[in-house]
Amino acid sequence: MELKDRIRYIFFDADDTLWENERYFRAAEEKFAALLSEYTSPEGLQQTLWQKQEDNIPLYGYGSKTYMIGMADAAMELCGGTLPEHIYYGIKDIIKNLAFHELEIIDGVVETLEALQGRYTLIVATKGDLPEQMGKFRTSGLAKYFHHCEVMENKDEKNWLELIAKHDIKPDELLMVGNSVKSDIAPVVGIGGWAIHTPHDIVWVHEMMDMPESDKIIEVKEITEILKYLI
Repeated sequence: MELKDRIRYIFFDADDTLWENERYFRAAEEKFAALLSEYTSPEGLQQTLWQKQEDNIPLYGYGSKTYMIGMADAAMELCGGTLPEHIYYGIKDIIKNLAFHELEIIDGVVETLEALQGRYTLIVATKGDLPEQMGKFRTSGLAKYFHHCEVMENKDEKNWLELIAKHDIKPDELLMVGNSVKSDIAPVVGIGGWAIHTPHDIVWVHEMMDMPESDKIIEVKEITEILKYLI
């Protein structure tokens, strides 16, 4: 049986699958490095910031607000326990620009969604700050293609099992399309679903992991290639 005959529900990751995201975080890191240049090297700052992010994600989740807390924590440590006023307001300005940048839809996304709409139930499955992610979804212009958007607490096997139970979806009816092996591919295949990996040229270090071996994983170079498996 072909994949298109098995699948009823297609979940799409949002950030760096439907629209650009990580490149804006990298740009924010560069601005942060410039802001803290008198205190440390870019490499030293990056390592400190990444560690603060890893410490804060279990407490505050994902999104630009958590990123701001991580920047403040990193700056406080690098500045010797006191946060100068210009650093504080500089961080706020960086995060404001990060949170409210104009969305850039990835090439091929609209074409792909138009071809799939009506053939399957399409759902966005993302993680992060609820207002932030729903704001992106609503302003993206893509909402008309989807049944709805799920903003998940995390995207591990436990969260995926809770999600499909809520919608009474059998794992074998589910296909996940996304760029993150850790969040989009491995856990979905782990619960018995199918996954298509659509790589992005920039990957957040938190999302890096090796691709698992499975006959339920398809790898493509760009999102439009998924159509040859689904139509």
